[in-house]
Amino acid sequence: MATTEDRDEFHVPKGAVIFRQGDPGHEMFVVSEGRIRLTIGQEGHEKEVAVLGKGEFFGELSLLGGAARTATAQAVEDSTLLAIGRDAFSMLVQDDLEIVFRMMNIQGQRLSNTNQPIEQLMQKLGRVRVVAHCLKRLLGSGGQMPLTVEAAELARELGVNKEVVQSVLGELTRQGAGTLQGERWSFGGREQADKLVDLLCAFSDGRTS
Repeated sequence: MATTEDRDEFHVPKGAVIFRQGDPGHEMFVVSEGRIRLTIGQEGHEKEVAVLGKGEFFGELSLLGGAARTATAQAVEDSTLLAIGRDAFSMLVQDDLEIVFRMMNIQGQRLSNTNQPIEQLMQKLGRVRVVAHCLKRLLGSGGQMPLTVEAAELARELGVNKEVVQSVLGELTRQGAGTLQGERWSFGGREQADKLVDLLCAFSDGRTS
């Protein structure tokens, strides 16, 4: 991880990490030269927030609200950064409040461009996990059908919200893979089993909405 080593300006080689999501933050950075990539991660999956160039800044939320780093920052190419600590930032804010509004506006734009793809990704992963687990159960039973699954039980096994499981089971039913009665989902027959496999492939590559 790159450090400022008590200097206001410092150089970061390509590929170096300036900070990671969840790290404590005591400074923000302005890109003097080069490019910096910001990403956020959730359950091992990474999403790009932005790639910043000369004159752009990042890491400001830790100074504005004292929060931990909300993203990971990594140099896309050899870069030069200007570090602004808390004291310098406080003086800057006192002189020009417009800077704070600009920062919050830019941060809002980054989040609006990121939240929806992350939510879509997590929805996709939830679908895949539920269907894969149902197929695993089927294989574990030696292929005996009908197979019956309780939404609450499946949620506990996967460590996810029951409403999420219920929603996926409802979608499977609408797609012709099984029937749902209350919180109990069941399917039987080779045709429905094949449909379940098809849906797993579709959920995995994003061919369903």
